[in-house]
Amino acid sequence: MDLAKDKDLDLWRRWNASHSMVDLETLMAQMQPVMMREVNRWTSIAPKLLLKAEANKQALNAFKTFNPSMGFQLSTHLTNSLMKLSRVAYSRQSSLTVPEHQRITYNQIVNLRSRLENDLGRPPTMEHLADHMQMSIPKIQKIIANVERKELMESGEGPVFQQHTDENDIIELAYHDFTPLQKQVFDFRTGFHGGKPQKNNEVIKQLGITQGQLSYQLNLIKIRLEALKRIK
Repeated sequence: MDLAKDKDLDLWRRWNASHSMVDLETLMAQMQPVMMREVNRWTSIAPKLLLKAEANKQALNAFKTFNPSMGFQLSTHLTNSLMKLSRVAYSRQSSLTVPEHQRITYNQIVNLRSRLENDLGRPPTMEHLADHMQMSIPKIQKIIANVERKELMESGEGPVFQQHTDENDIIELAYHDFTPLQKQVFDFRTGFHGGKPQKNNEVIKQLGITQGQLSYQLNLIKIRLEALKRIK
């Protein structure tokens, strides 16, 4: 018998019957380890105080919508609700601005990439872009990442990403370095751990994130995999 889970349920039932502030505070204190685990995932992006306030809001909503007859534990239901903390974290990043000269250079890179693809009959490599732009590959990658991050945070579908079974060694290496959210996105989109690959709208519903946030994560995953392919 799991005493912690039994206590979670007992305290929730007490609060659900009384809806008193005292019982709510007791329940909140009981669920603090779950809440702080999720808060700490995002403290490198957003202020802890802001995240805790959102966690309290999501916890109250989780308590109101929890239904023990569905077979889920309260901690699981709460964790699912706390996935929405990602919105707070990435809304902080969405305020990042991209310098105008980087946007101009980015547009030049996009136009060059399109022209070279027509000339070569295939997408150009980073080496092609670097030669024509007379810039280093890391500088081009930084400009592309900065501009696309800003735009993908706001809207857009993001890159179409599929798992290639002949590149499992690269995928395993990249997967080790993914953030917890990136691992979830990768698993849902590719079925990497034996699940059924899901479309973007299905992943958004599963993780409680926006289209822009999903696109941003997919783009980071793509960049990481491409970097490892070049190393290999």
